[in-house]
Amino acid sequence: MALVHPQIQVRFTTKQRQYIVTDSAILVPTNLRRYGLSEIINHLLDTEKPIPFDFMINGEFLRCSLDEYLKNAGLSTETTLTIEYVESILPPRELSAFQHDDWISSVKIDQSMIVTGSYDNKIRIWNTFGECERTFSGHDAPVKSIDLYCVQGEHTICVSASQDRTVRAWSTLEEGGGGLMYECRGHKNSVECVRFDAHGSQVASASMDSTINLWNTLPSNEDELVTTETSHTSRKKHEIRPIYVRKAEATLLGHIGPVQAVVYDDEYGSKRLYSGGWDYSVRMWDIESRVNVDTKNSDKVILCIAYSGKSKLVATGHSDKSIRLWDFRSQGK
Repeated sequence: MALVHPQIQVRFTTKQRQYIVTDSAILVPTNLRRYGLSEIINHLLDTEKPIPFDFMINGEFLRCSLDEYLKNAGLSTETTLTIEYVESILPPRELSAFQHDDWISSVKIDQSMIVTGSYDNKIRIWNTFGECERTFSGHDAPVKSIDLYCVQGEHTICVSASQDRTVRAWSTLEEGGGGLMYECRGHKNSVECVRFDAHGSQVASASMDSTINLWNTLPSNEDELVTTETSHTSRKKHEIRPIYVRKAEATLLGHIGPVQAVVYDDEYGSKRLYSGGWDYSVRMWDIESRVNVDTKNSDKVILCIAYSGKSKLVATGHSDKSIRLWDFRSQGK
């Protein structure tokens, strides 16, 4: 006699429009795991070739049978479960390696190029085959952060932040006009992070000197032409070369310790900026007034920051291995 398993009503839901099925409750055996649930979705979709799916309940991936889930959650089969499903994605596989002489501090991808910043003071441009096509030298200390902006689909500008207290802008043009465009001076300590706004007209930099500087990226007649001496150890000689030096458009003050990360709110027309630092604070700035309009406090050092225009949430990474979410529309986290 065949064993009859208990059944439970479930509703399947997905954010992937091409895989939407009925929203009516369906009775399914509680012994089903991911594979069995995938079979049901494929049957409802009437797919020619089976598509693997992953399943989530209350935001957590299902890694056991429905029966085990119910027991662990203290639920009975009288419950109606809402199960979200997404197409299962295979783990990434290594296609190529990008070898460096020192630690890699930052990686950015734009169109067909991969750009890296390294502790050997250099910025490198790679193709997707792992071949280094260009190297930008000029920083006198490790590169801590880079960011990219594509100019009207023509070419990409790279900005780099360094422990040498400068921010530099580089043109990635392969022929004439490529290389260092200008150098931004004004920070008094290592520059830890640099970010373009959505329009590419402004750059924000976060520094160990507790400040955030804003830099205008548009062509300027106020740049100062100076000469600088560069040492080439391998060739045992010094090179004198002219460079354009740019001053900060504004300095944002408020952090009482090193500022580790900044990010623009591109959904708000890049008129807002978020920052995080060693003073455990996450701050929101109004770019036009240069004012710190809101501050939320953590209990750990903030190492990195990101903003989601869709959810309107700020995510921060911390020294205690945790990620925290912040909603600046409310009073708490």
